[in-house]
Formats: sequence, C-alpha cells, structure tokens
Amino acid sequence: MLILYDKEKRAKEFDLIEPALDTSATKNLLLYTQQLLSRRGEFEAASLLERLDFRLFSATNFFKDKLVVLHALVPFEEYEYFRKIVEGATNDDASAKLAHLFELVTSAIAELGAYVRFVTCQLDLSHPPIVRPVSNQALFTFLDSPKVTHEGLNFRSKTEIKVFDALLRKGLLVLPLPVAVMGSSKTYKEPDFVVCFKGKVGILEIHGDKWHPPETAAEEHERRREFTKLGISVYEIFGADRCWSDPDGVVSDFIQALTRA
Repeated sequence: MLILYDKEKRAKEFDLIEPALDTSATKNLLLYTQQLLSRRGEFEAASLLERLDFRLFSATNFFKDKLVVLHALVPFEEYEYFRKIVEGATNDDASAKLAHLFELVTSAIAELGAYVRFVTCQLDLSHPPIVRPVSNQALFTFLDSPKVTHEGLNFRSKTEIKVFDALLRKGLLVLPLPVAVMGSSKTYKEPDFVVCFKGKVGILEIHGDKWHPPETAAEEHERRREFTKLGISVYEIFGADRCWSDPDGVVSDFIQALTRA
C-alpha cells in the first residue's frame, strides 16, 4: 500500500479495518467533494476523484487511534505512476504538487463532515495489467506533472483538450499526439494533431503554453518543411492563448487552410 498523503505529516503504520460509510453514502460524499472543487476552479484535484475509485475506510494504528483513510484500488499504470512520485523517482515538484492536490481534496471532504488523515492506494490485483510495451500516442510524457487525460487519451495540456474537442465538434478524423516516424528508423516527432479533411492531411500545432514553448522561426520552418516534404498538405501553428479562448475559431481557420491547399 502506498501512502500518497498524510495530513499531519507524521506517517505511522496503520491497518484498514472496514468501510467507514456504505457505498451510496461514499459516492454522494465524493461527488459533492468533486463538485466543490470544480466550482472553485480546482479541476486537477477534482479529476483525481473522477478517475480513481476512492473509498473511505476506518483504520487504526499501534496506539489504537481511530482514523479515516481515503483509499483506492488502482490499475497497474496508475500504481506505478504514484509509486515513482512517492519513492522520489521524480523531482520534488511532482511530490509537492500531488500533496497540494490531496490537501485540496481532503480539505473539501472535511467541509462536508469527514476528517481524512491519510490518502492511500493499492494495486488492484483483480484485473491483470494491460500489456503495452510500446505506445503510438503521447510517448513524450512529463513525470513532473500529473497526466492530463481526456476520453482515455493522453494530453500535455488542457489547451490541447479544448482544441481536440473543437475538432471533434466538426466531425473530423483526428489523431492526437501521434508518434510520426519521419521516413527513417528512430527518427520520431510528435505533432499535436494530425487532421484529415476531404482527402487532405494537415498538422495543427499549438505554441506558447507550458508544454509548447515558442520556437525560433528557423526551427518552426524546418519542422514544417520536414512534414510537408513527406506529404502533409498543411502545417499550421496557432498561439496557445487563442487556442484556449477560441478553439472553434482556430479549427475553422485550420479547415480553411486545408481547403485551400
């Protein structure tokens, strides 16, 4: 079992005893907690409750103290992700951010009447791990930040998710963060979005947010040249600020560029 968060910062050994609430009461409490966090703009903290199947357990330690623990059985990939943070395999920022997110979660639960001392997780052995030795989607991940997932896909930022949803609203064939093999072995690039429209294939890139730092004009030109040389019809770059505030407008401009190509 991994201790993901200790509210009193003096972790001791303890044993889970039994569910602190029945299934229905737990579901309602965590749903209200998720809504509180979302309304306050704490979307990453809320997403932890959405994607992980947490339950509240009564627990006790060597001193017979009565504790409440927020506990989840997690699949293999999630377990390994948290283990790396807990054991210090990632940088200190990742550990501090995870602690901050669970502080927000437990504080919101406390507002609703339950004092949670620990947040823990355990590997779910009821389902065998999915064997995925390689991946063609979002190979380049950041261990210093919780994964941004949406509809079962990995993204590097919420800005990407906004653009992805806008592309889907247009009914387009979209490949988000695919691994592109650039005509030779071990030569890889990861465009943000490859989009197909009326027989033409284009790339939509976002630049300017945390995971998309601005590149020099020469680097952008070279990257565009490499893709267009290999048959990409259009390679368009849009600023992250506009992608966030007007994703539908960005997609409309991109489609127009594909239409003219």
